Amino acid sequence: MKVLPAIDLKDGNCVRLFKGNFLQVTKYNDDPINQVKTFLDHDLNYLHIVDLDGAESGNQLNINLIKEILKIPSIKIQLGGGIRNIDSISRMIDLGVSRVILGTSIFTDNFLNKVKANFDPNQIVLALDFKNIEDELMIFTHGWKENSKVNLFDFISDNSFFKNILATDISLDGVLMGPSFNAYKKILDLYPSINLIASGGIRSKKDLNALSKLNIKEAVVGKAIYEQEISLTDLSNDY
Repeated sequence: MKVLPAIDLKDGNCVRLFKGNFLQVTKYNDDPINQVKTFLDHDLNYLHIVDLDGAESGNQLNINLIKEILKIPSIKIQLGGGIRNIDSISRMIDLGVSRVILGTSIFTDNFLNKVKANFDPNQIVLALDFKNIEDELMIFTHGWKENSKVNLFDFISDNSFFKNILATDISLDGVLMGPSFNAYKKILDLYPSINLIASGGIRSKKDLNALSKLNIKEAVVGKAIYEQEISLTDLSNDY
């Protein structure tokens, strides 16, 4: 399984949110470029980067920082946050972003059909951020604030063209309580051909190994790295 270290950008800093709450922010590094180089020093060269300012506002406010990161040799990134139209996707790919993460925009009328017509599906990651609402897994948008009223499993079924699915249980993100194993198992039981990217709640190598046993090929790890629950040396040696 491949581990993608997470860098969440807010006001130019590396931060983590608590359960997706923009009012509960912990700053871990005021120099994201240095953080990228630290990951690269441990041979972790594929990063998951989210512009939280962009996710909240719809505008990519950290674009200059993204450009600086992309200048670092050997770095690959998948990038999300505020990318809500075809031109924005094209700009990111032209800059060198390997995969563009789409969230809120995928619920805009006809947007995914335009994405299908213009991009290789391998360049796209669909971010399905979900919460359990009355025993249904519902997708949330606009920086995890708004309930789309769309069921997670229904959405995956209706959009089988896209194989890279980043599924994040918002209630577990940033709390180090373990990932949403049951939800992931059900997703893969129903849709075994997708590339399910696990995200949210991962707290230990034990969690990573358990995800691997579910046949998950990629996982995003954030807070567990910054809180030193998982060492970069372990990640570079074992994943």
